[in-house]
Amino acid sequence: MSEPQQRVDVAIVGGGMAGASLALMLAHFCPHLSVRLLEQRALPDAAASVELPSFDTRATAIAAGSLQLFRQLGLWPALREYCAPIKRVQVSDRGHAFGAALSASEQEQASFEGMLGAVIENAALGPILHKALAETPVELLAPARVTGVHMDNGGANLHWNAAEGGPENVLGCALLVVADGVDSPLCRQLGMEIDTVKYQQRALVTTVALQRDHEGVAFERFTPSGPMALLPLPRREGIHRAALVWACAEKEAEGICVLSEDARLQRLQKQFGWRAGRFIKAGALQGYPLSLSLAREQWRRNVVLLGNCAHFLHPVAGQGFNLTVRDCYALAQALAQPRLQQGAVGQLECLAAYGENRRRDQRLTVGFSDRIPALFSSGNPFQQVVRQMGLLGLTLIPPLRQQFIGQAAGFGL
Repeated sequence: MSEPQQRVDVAIVGGGMAGASLALMLAHFCPHLSVRLLEQRALPDAAASVELPSFDTRATAIAAGSLQLFRQLGLWPALREYCAPIKRVQVSDRGHAFGAALSASEQEQASFEGMLGAVIENAALGPILHKALAETPVELLAPARVTGVHMDNGGANLHWNAAEGGPENVLGCALLVVADGVDSPLCRQLGMEIDTVKYQQRALVTTVALQRDHEGVAFERFTPSGPMALLPLPRREGIHRAALVWACAEKEAEGICVLSEDARLQRLQKQFGWRAGRFIKAGALQGYPLSLSLAREQWRRNVVLLGNCAHFLHPVAGQGFNLTVRDCYALAQALAQPRLQQGAVGQLECLAAYGENRRRDQRLTVGFSDRIPALFSSGNPFQQVVRQMGLLGLTLIPPLRQQFIGQAAGFGL
């Protein structure tokens, strides 16, 4: 095996939102550590301005707890420019009387500047994270295609090149963080198995123009065809916009994707209803299959899995990225311990403590994301009564409402 040409404390493979978030937290909370971030794609110039289309972009809901962490990293001034606040969430079950409205004003400690969270388009979030990284000591290697890894007593040795067929480089690290997404090649090479449950559903994602202002309201609408989320987006070119996500059966999704633009807009309006007013335009539909993926082990000596390769969730309630942000923070805090300042960041004791710290939050969040869609799409009369009682409880029982709001905002776990 080739000897490493360089050695660092932490190497992160994957420069997407998970890897970039961790790199920023390590730079902030663990300035004593040397960190290298490897991303296989070339990234745009960090000094370039962010240019966004009005339609056809994916968006991410960032919970209040995650926003607080990003404020600690100094990111909030940049994020604010591209975010739409979530001031209230309306949850409803189509065809049934009871619903619930949850507001940040009801529980100040579970809000961020009067918001339960905010929605930002991924095309803005990515450049903001990478621009902030350019101002830290973290070294970003991009493009950097990792072709293999082997472990030794000192940690991991990554083999990578800047282009296929190019010269091979070897980077050694005490801790390898794998954040290269679902179906991770590195996970397979390391023998870290992933359990997957296919939902036989497809998420349809688009941007819609609204006839009226959304006023910071996010909607979670449960229908027999699957849950629909409508998330507020910032106005652009005078257009009131929202991000729509619909998880529906694969065959139904195929039929919707071939509809004309007008027919597709009518189909979305009919399915969602009129709670947000009239949809006057819809962008192109993007679709991807839905599944639950969970790594059987998320850490071992000298290795941690992060982001979608650790857990990939159903998009209901928008908790996937926020769970990852909390994982990143917990890992950064574990590595910030003074006793680890001598290059021992990959030791088993430290990573086991990190894993134990994250167990409850992950179990509750994954369980919620997995069970809620099935419960609300069921035609079973008993389950219909159960979910209606749950929505009624959220409306009438203040402690239950406060706990739910706190957990949804990332503060209750």
